[in-house]
Amino acid sequence: MSLTVGSGPFGHRPTGRFDFEPPERITFVELHRPRVRGIKDGETVVDSDRVRLVYRTGSLPRYAFPAEDVRIASRPEPAVEGYVQVGWDAVDTWLEEDAERIVHPHDPYHRINVLPSSRQVVVRVDGETVAESTRPRILFETGLPPRYYLPAEDVRLDLLADADGLTTGCAYKGWARYLDAAGAEAVAWVYDEPLRDGEPVRGLVCFFQERDEVEVVVDGEVVESPPTQWSGTDWISRYRRG
Repeated sequence: MSLTVGSGPFGHRPTGRFDFEPPERITFVELHRPRVRGIKDGETVVDSDRVRLVYRTGSLPRYAFPAEDVRIASRPEPAVEGYVQVGWDAVDTWLEEDAERIVHPHDPYHRINVLPSSRQVVVRVDGETVAESTRPRILFETGLPPRYYLPAEDVRLDLLADADGLTTGCAYKGWARYLDAAGAEAVAWVYDEPLRDGEPVRGLVCFFQERDEVEVVVDGEVVESPPTQWSGTDWISRYRRG
């Protein structure tokens, strides 16, 4: 989901190709124009309008700040002389200008595009049909497979149940809650209060087509998907609260 992650040009599974052999690992640094602040226990401990974004192969971009703009534990950023990095969880809140950022900094090369469609989408979980729709919204997001978001009216909600205490955050779409379906754990999700980029899929239901127990069929063809960090179930315990 970045220049250096997933199917990005310098990620693990690039979907395009260069006309030269790129290095195995890269570091890329660029100017980040918004003012960035970090708030800890009500006090501003990071405040800078001289921010850099640092990309490294296999990692999402990170903020780097002039050392004098930071009043909390930090570590040197080797790619930029005189700059330091601050752990994302070292502060309570990150702000770009006055907008809160969650999970990680926004990547200016990351894009979300949601398109209405009349394709027929059928979803089966362990062989049981749990959704069927001809009015999906397809979300195309940098570094991820297309996602098919379906109106709740086209989903067998009687076969779904909330996955208690399970939420994950997306820097671009917001906080998702999860649904169990037909006995399979956390195979679908919903953004009830999305951020701006996720507004077109507010309240719609989406299923993981990369999960073994899920089959998503679009216009009669099973959707194939490369493995992602959500392909298995190991992640569920890491994100469940309580």
